[in-house]
Amino acid sequence: MSLLKNLALPLTVALIIGFAWLLNQSMLQQQQSSAPVNLSPWDGLNASEYRQAAALVMAAHDGNVIFARISLRQPDKAKALAWQTGEIAQRGAEVSFLVNGKPRLAYVDLTGDKIVLDRPMRGGQPMYSSQGELEPLIMRLMENADLVAALEKRGADPTRALCLPRTIGRYFADKVDVENHRIVRLDCFNIAGEGAFGVLPSSNIYARPIEGLAVLYDLTADKIIDISDTRADNPPPHDLPGDDFDTGTRPALRPVTSARPQGVNYKMQGSLIDWQGWQFRLRFDARQGTVLNRVGHQSANGLRPVAYEIAMSEMFVPYHDNDPNWFYRAYFDMGEYGFGNMATPLQQADCPPHADYLNVTLHGVDGTPFEAANRICIFEHDPGHPAWRHDEPVLAGIPGLEPHQSRRATELVVRMVATIGNYDYFQDYVFTQDGRLRIRLISTGIDATKAVLSENLASPNAAADTQTGTLIAPHRLGVNHDHFFSYRIDFDVDGTANEFTRMRLVATPQPKDAPRRGIWQVRPERVSDEKTAQTAMNAERPAVLLFSSGSAKNAMGYPTGYQLIMPNIKPLVTPMDETFKRAYWVNRNLWVTRFKRAEIFASGLPTNQSAPWLGLPEYIADNENITDTDIVAWATMGFHHVPMAEDWPVMPSKVDEIILKPRNFFDRNPAIDLRN
Repeated sequence: MSLLKNLALPLTVALIIGFAWLLNQSMLQQQQSSAPVNLSPWDGLNASEYRQAAALVMAAHDGNVIFARISLRQPDKAKALAWQTGEIAQRGAEVSFLVNGKPRLAYVDLTGDKIVLDRPMRGGQPMYSSQGELEPLIMRLMENADLVAALEKRGADPTRALCLPRTIGRYFADKVDVENHRIVRLDCFNIAGEGAFGVLPSSNIYARPIEGLAVLYDLTADKIIDISDTRADNPPPHDLPGDDFDTGTRPALRPVTSARPQGVNYKMQGSLIDWQGWQFRLRFDARQGTVLNRVGHQSANGLRPVAYEIAMSEMFVPYHDNDPNWFYRAYFDMGEYGFGNMATPLQQADCPPHADYLNVTLHGVDGTPFEAANRICIFEHDPGHPAWRHDEPVLAGIPGLEPHQSRRATELVVRMVATIGNYDYFQDYVFTQDGRLRIRLISTGIDATKAVLSENLASPNAAADTQTGTLIAPHRLGVNHDHFFSYRIDFDVDGTANEFTRMRLVATPQPKDAPRRGIWQVRPERVSDEKTAQTAMNAERPAVLLFSSGSAKNAMGYPTGYQLIMPNIKPLVTPMDETFKRAYWVNRNLWVTRFKRAEIFASGLPTNQSAPWLGLPEYIADNENITDTDIVAWATMGFHHVPMAEDWPVMPSKVDEIILKPRNFFDRNPAIDLRN
């Protein structure tokens, strides 16, 4: 029995980390490219291009390199738009990497087989590598004698515990070099299983925090800075039910199915997808996940572009608790870990049974490419409401006339799911037959819980314990936090020369003898510069946010355009908060900038341990003109998360959307031609 106990730690950690990596990352070493011969400027890097970029960078630095991110470099836009199918495309890679622990950035010209830029990274650290940095750290630390002793002092079985790393921003600067070293803080959990004789870990590893026990670790120096336990004298319990959720008890439903008995209505040629008049290119990025390029509508005169590129730009999840073990918790998950890197295989209920699945190519810490299976699914579905409908009762009963007209709607969905720690995020691009494109973000997973003394609100400590959250299970507090998501939308509505207009809805005074005293009208305000374009939505000052062509008109003479619709989410705290300085973009619902090739991320290229005021504050500092030119919208969505009992043990799916809606882009309802 002692042998089993001694083996439990490596078994547990291996099951969670090693097996999860092998299964979930589906690592298949690639020795040849599986990409099409003729790549477009917007295709993701293929296996041979990963190897080429890695080899060039390693050769320049004597091979002592850790690769954080190798991605397609944003192509020269003018050259990319001039590219024609069959031509050799301009191809480049952007590489974030470490040399002897020092962060660097390189641009690689893949077509010319050379490095065109190689310099230190400014303002922060590149993304962490789960495979190359974090997982080996966990394995080493769980065998560290000092940590084992700290766990035992808390009454925790070290063979049934797991400590997981978190990013720290630029806190703990009194103990570590947060500007130049890569630092993580690890918090510990009781992961003992409740079945199979306790050999297997709990499926809910976040359910039982060993509150207050933490390890500050310097990855650059490869050493423990300190092991602290702020709750050693008055610890909340951690020997609690795991509340696993891997089985269901509700009687099964009779099947409710969807199918495609005659095949699909979309066509895929490499990265190019055509569906119901829509056309776009799809790629996958280690940081951003699914990326759309050259989105538009097919017409008799060719493609009418709507957007050159659409992708997540950053995400920000700050927790609101000044407890010494919680104050630093504010995560830039996309820039710190990689939304694409953290994508998991789609399975079970993730996608409808009739979905098509796509593999993607990513890279390891040494630059070696691998194929990650089933990271994207594509499917059509009936949303359950018609595309349009009208019934005319006054015409009922007239022979030969059908007074009721309605058309079934069909949507095309491109989906991925990233699991980043305790949260799972679906990212959907939803194409509709009426010309709308919805960017849908679905949040689910597990609330991050803080262990407390209170069992319920009748407990003596309840008032103090619940100051910063909600008791969602006995002795577990769901801490208040926010979810902010920034999306970069490079509008090219009928060309690159676009305008941004706020169409304000304004109550208009009427003459005294007017039959109506309350009338509102629309007053367009064309915005001329980047600083003025910062938009804070206000329900008392509504406006239509319009991105339109500077020259194209519809049949009525209006500029062809697309309206941007998103929820009104704003921070509730001062922007001078040290954490919020690094995510200053959350202070506006919408930013608009003039297109620049290198301006991709709302919080700047590095967000791991990043300096304040990077990203959008820098991009608008020159306050460039944005009239009749190539402009980019940066839209924010998200929510303030006040946890509740219904979040436990796993949170119901929460849906947020940004909508691109045609406004005078067409001459009439583009879905009017749907057959009955």
